[in-house]
Amino acid sequence: MNTRIRIRHSRLAAVTALAIVTVCPGLVSNAAAACFSTPAKTALAAPRALFSATPAAALDDRDSSSSIVGLWNSVFLLGDGPARYDQTFQIIHADGTEMMISNGLPPALGNVCVGIWQQIAQRTFKLKHMTWNWDANGGFAGTFLMTVTLRLDRRGMTYTGSWSADSYNPDGELIPELHAEGTARGTRIGLD
Repeated sequence: MNTRIRIRHSRLAAVTALAIVTVCPGLVSNAAAACFSTPAKTALAAPRALFSATPAAALDDRDSSSSIVGLWNSVFLLGDGPARYDQTFQIIHADGTEMMISNGLPPALGNVCVGIWQQIAQRTFKLKHMTWNWDANGGFAGTFLMTVTLRLDRRGMTYTGSWSADSYNPDGELIPELHAEGTARGTRIGLD
């Protein structure tokens, strides 16, 4: 694999992806995973005021402190940080699906990721996030998979967790050097 491919894959796998997130969830080489950025990316976080932690209005009569459903500003760190893997806007739907928009890649390379989620314990959720990988010329380069386990705080306004990501070539074979893992955190985006 050439250096260009390795750099772009490590950006995703270092992801996904989100969730993307949910998360993306997920979606990077000459393969550029559609949702995640390079470990070296140090994008500035958006001003905190944009992401006020105001609970969503009614979440289908469910206690908002135990519902993951909603819009999130999510950050994926390599290991325990501080290196950032990606930052996303992630929407988690009540039907068990999620979508993530990543700042790791420009829209032309596919920065939208999709995924599924399931509650596995009180305030604890598991997400499977997937996308396609593309090379710099827009050719298919394989797939990206991220799994995330997260736990909501008691108020349901933030989450913390862990993630791991892998990329696969077009034949479905794992690309070991693109494996990445770390910690995740998210802040609920409210209307206020």
